[in-house]
Amino acid sequence: MDYILAAKISSNIKKLRNDKNISQENLAHNIDIDRKYASIIEKGKTKISVEVLNKVCIGLDISLSEFFIQIGN
Repeated sequence: MDYILAAKISSNIKKLRNDKNISQENLAHNIDIDRKYASIIEKGKTKISVEVLNKVCIGLDISLSEFFIQIGN
């Protein structure tokens, strides 16, 4: 995954989560991932699969297409 794209994905996840006042712990619990993994994702220190990104989007109540539209702007 391109570094710039990975950085945009991770920063958008963090922004959306903060905008919705959801803690990392709550998001991780709701989508069944480890909180430490959620932190690593938001820091851009791992490649996130489409499956996990889809789970994150579900947890943030946003579609994958809306998510990618936001990072494209």
